[in-house]
Amino acid sequence: MTHALNKRRLLVFLLVMGLAGLIGALLARLTLTEMAVSSLLRMAGASDVRFNVSQASPWRVVLEDIDFQLKAQPFAAKRVVVDRVHWWTPSLSVVRVEEARLPVVIDGSDIATRSYKNVAAGAAPGSVPVEEVFVDGQVIIRAAEMPDQALAVKLEAHLTAKNTWRGAFQLDGPGLGAKGEGGYDLAKAQLDFNLSEVSLDLKSWQGFIQRLVTLPGGAWDMEGKFTGHAEGRMVGKTLKAGGAVHLREGRIRYEAKDVTAEGIEADIDFIDFDQLTTKPGTLRVRELRVGTFPLRNLSAELALAGSDKVLVSSLSLQALGGRAATEPFKYFPNLRELEAVVLVDGINVEEVMGLTKDLPAKATGQVNGRFPVRIDESGVRLGTGWLELKPGVYAELQLQANGLLTGTLNESNPSYAVLKKVESGLLKLKISELRLDIRPPNAPPGRSAQLRISGSPVDTSVKAPVTLDLNVNGPLEKLLNLGLDSRLSFK
Repeated sequence: MTHALNKRRLLVFLLVMGLAGLIGALLARLTLTEMAVSSLLRMAGASDVRFNVSQASPWRVVLEDIDFQLKAQPFAAKRVVVDRVHWWTPSLSVVRVEEARLPVVIDGSDIATRSYKNVAAGAAPGSVPVEEVFVDGQVIIRAAEMPDQALAVKLEAHLTAKNTWRGAFQLDGPGLGAKGEGGYDLAKAQLDFNLSEVSLDLKSWQGFIQRLVTLPGGAWDMEGKFTGHAEGRMVGKTLKAGGAVHLREGRIRYEAKDVTAEGIEADIDFIDFDQLTTKPGTLRVRELRVGTFPLRNLSAELALAGSDKVLVSSLSLQALGGRAATEPFKYFPNLRELEAVVLVDGINVEEVMGLTKDLPAKATGQVNGRFPVRIDESGVRLGTGWLELKPGVYAELQLQANGLLTGTLNESNPSYAVLKKVESGLLKLKISELRLDIRPPNAPPGRSAQLRISGSPVDTSVKAPVTLDLNVNGPLEKLLNLGLDSRLSFK
């Protein structure tokens, strides 16, 4: 009996020791795994490394609550699972990252809080033995005084050949989406990519955009939906990429200058995004309103030739009851000025005169013309050009300017009585000739325009041909109540 008891005690002892050994081996394996992962991350340049090892075996390692920093870039994940398919080889095989969180500050507003710890050179590209990577998580976009914007991201990548990776990703969030694929050659540091789908809601992201791009004059209110695609290659820091950008339902409001553009559409094909060069594309605006002055159905064909040059091959719009177009011109944004030759067709004289302040006349009819326009920080200036009555269009003029026609006539002049009725508005004139010469080359100094009007009373019973030659001295532009001096400038 004593012998049997001793055998049972020995068996219990061996079981306890075996269990203790198993627990010890497990604890040792967890500890060794923790040490190995920490060492691997620090070799890659990580600092402030924190995580828990919840499972460790030759064929699987599971890390929980991972948190570390690469230079100034923090990274966190709920779980990382490493499956070693061929556990007898020195390879991590498949790595799955779950509930990852990657904050990205886009405007540099975190510079005051950046700290660089353990800024080691890091592991050489491709030195980590991984064959497949799957990431599911969020990218958190941050900027000063803006609420965080979370974007869901899914990424998968596969080692297809020595030092060559292929992968695909998808990005989704409020007002922003992207989908694409690409390949990366570790030896050449070469990334080839194809973004098959990109979408952006301008209203949702305008705050972030205006922290990256300084718009003239301050804050603008922007709306619209961008879509597009891109493909290209990046070698080192050199980017070569092209693609297409489309805008629909666009709207821009600049409150400080009372400028509004609505119904904006654009289709632009980029030759090189980095160099900002494009093929000729189209821009359409349903209405551009400067103060109370509207320009409608604006249509342009243009191309970017770098960050400081826009080539406009055609531009047309509807205004003042007619149509205006330009000859081809170049616009240099850095100079904040624009020069173009404007061609007008069928502009309504009554609407033009309605732009002037306290003009002592009313008129109907249409005019054609050609004149240069310059817009810069000082406002608008008209160059040497002309406007004249459109052939075949009926036109009338009614004056309210006593003394304009009779000021130099004696009351005994046979034409005095009729001209007095014309200048006082009692007789309307049927216009046969109307021509405005803007800054004529032979005009005296200070003269900005010369106006010639010829006609006869609408009342055919009155026979009194009338010819008016009027001169405009001083800035012609001040006569037009467009608000252009303070609104349509490039300040």
